[in-house]
This record gives sequence, structure tokens and C-alpha cells, in this order.
Amino acid sequence: MALSPSDITRYRSLGYLTELPGLTVSECEELGARIAAFGRRHGVQEQLVLRNKAHLKLPALAPVVADPRIVDAVEAVLGPDVLCWGSSLFIKEPGGPEQVAWHQDSYYWAIEGDAVCTAWVALIPSTSLNGAMRVIPGSHLLPPRRHAASPSGSANMLFSYEEISGEVNEAEAVELTLAAGRFSLHHMAIVHGSAANHSAGRRMGYSITYLNPAKVRHHARRTHGLLVRGREWGMFSPDPVPDGEMDPAVLAFVDEQFGRLAPRSGTAGRTSSR
Repeated sequence: MALSPSDITRYRSLGYLTELPGLTVSECEELGARIAAFGRRHGVQEQLVLRNKAHLKLPALAPVVADPRIVDAVEAVLGPDVLCWGSSLFIKEPGGPEQVAWHQDSYYWAIEGDAVCTAWVALIPSTSLNGAMRVIPGSHLLPPRRHAASPSGSANMLFSYEEISGEVNEAEAVELTLAAGRFSLHHMAIVHGSAANHSAGRRMGYSITYLNPAKVRHHARRTHGLLVRGREWGMFSPDPVPDGEMDPAVLAFVDEQFGRLAPRSGTAGRTSSR
């Protein structure tokens, strides 16, 4: 088992784990080079395209979502059946205003059951200066918070341009700084967010959402995924298999799955978490 019993107890009570060993630094460097090359090859901004099933658009990311170093830890908290429900690349450019407002992923996801977690893999060190994720420990055990539209002019990166309404006690926040290749796990209902990147370099992480299909139900059209551990599909169906990068059939599939989550006019590039 990748996690100890005390790790699992900590996850259950606090809603997160951090500094878990995942990729090597050289693997992160190779992935970073492939991501940059992808952007040049297709003439796109990586952070705008490689979200919502990023591993289908850039198959070089697919081995990461199935990597035993990550999935073993996920299985320890979710159980023996593990489905990758989605993945997104998160990039904050140096000195940019973009930040992620306080929110709960569970607010946006029509899921019944809580056997859902996200692994956030640092492809570049995630630090206080470049806007590491912050969480409110134990908040996943409290009643869900109300969310509302972000103030006009906000640089909130969230897809829906919404955030928790009312105060969040930031004195309770824990910052999840990560070395390159390390990852954190967080429960879908934990309150979390991140500040702007004030460093001279990029902040880049790969966010992978997993669920146990035997323990959850989904009440919208996002009922496809990639089974990376076990045999139970539950109500979910397999994602299409891409025929290379930016496969038109895959792009059409992702648009159909996520069309209702399109960013508001003038907020292109905002996405659904962290």
C-alpha cells in the first residue's frame, strides 16, 4: 500500500495529503518539453487547450494518469476501483494576475457520493511565491459553502467564474508547496484556492481527478472516463481512444461533455479548479 494507515486517517480527517512521491525531476522536465512542443506544433496556448481530458488531447500525458506511483495512493483512499474522470494542465505565467478563488470542487460536480479526489502533480516546483494551492483543513466535513459570481474585474481562473460567498478564514489555510514531481491529494469538498504567480517563472501542475465508479453516481452528461485500476465501471463508460494529438473526434467528444461549462465571454482560459 502506498499510504500508511496514519496517512489514510489524516486524509479522512483533514481532507488532503501532500508531498507524496510521484514523478522524477527528469520525467517532469521531459513532460514540460513535450507540453511546450505541443503548443508550438499546434499553434495553441497549452493552458487553454490542455484541460478537460488533457490526456486525450495530448496522449503523452496518459501514462501519468495511470502511473502506479500516483494510482496506488489514490486507491488507498478511494478503494480498489479507480477511474480517471478528467485531467487538466494548470499554468500561471510569471507576474500574471490570475488566481484561483476559494471554492469547493463538489459545488461544480453533480456527483452523489464522495469517493472522489484530485491528485495535483507539480511539473515545476509549486511555491509560496508562484501561487501554490492552499486548503482549509477539515472543511470537507462541514456543510457545503454557498458560491456566487466573482466580483467584476476579478482574475479568478475558475471555469464558472464563481467563488465561495462570504468570508474564508485564511488564518486556517495550509499551503501545499511541492517539489517537482511530488503531488498532493485533496477531497472534492475541501475548500481550496491559490494566489497569483509573483515569481519570474511559470507555475505548472497537472491536475487529475479520480473517482471510484462503484461508489458514486453522476447526474449530468460527464459519465465517461478511463479505468486505471480494478474492473468496476459502475454507470461510467470508456473515454474514446485518441488517434494522436488533438484528434478531431476527441475534441468533439470533449466539447459535448463539457459544453455547458464554457467560460463566460471575456474569461477565456478560466478553468474548473486550482
